[in-house]
Amino acid sequence: MKSVLILFCVTLIISLSSCNDDCAEGDKAVPASFFIEITDATSGENVFQNNTYTAQQVIVQDTNELIVPTRFIENVNVIQIFPAVSNSSRNIIVVKLNNPNTFQTNEISISYDVASIPEECFITYKIENILFPNHVSEFAESYYIVKL
Repeated sequence: MKSVLILFCVTLIISLSSCNDDCAEGDKAVPASFFIEITDATSGENVFQNNTYTAQQVIVQDTNELIVPTRFIENVNVIQIFPAVSNSSRNIIVVKLNNPNTFQTNEISISYDVASIPEECFITYKIENILFPNHVSEFAESYYIVKL
C-alpha cells in the first residue's frame, strides 16, 4: 500500500511539473497608457503648477461618457491615461477640465489607435497615432504636451 501511495505521489508531481507552459503565474501585460502635460498656450506654464486647475478638477471620458481610468503624477504634473483597447482605430476620449472657483472650463479631444502585439503568454496593447485635433501639441521625451 505504501509503494502505491509513493507511486501515485511521484506520478502526480511529474504530471504537474510537465504542464508548465513557460508562463509565470505573475506574467501580465502592462496596461496600455500614455501621458499628457497640459500647458497654457500663452505663458507655457503647466496648468496644474500655476493652479489654473487641480488634479481633482480633471475628468477623462469616452464618447459614451464613461470614465476612463487615469493617474495624476504630482511630482511632474502630468496625467497618465489608460484608454480602452477594445477597438483598434478611431477611438476618441475627452479630457474635461473644470475649475468651479474661477468658472474656467476646457475640453481636450484625443483620438488614438490601438495596436495589439501577441506575446507568448498574453497580448500587449500599445496606444498609437495619438492626435489632439483641436489643440496644438507636441511629443517631448515620453509624453505629449497639449496647449490650451
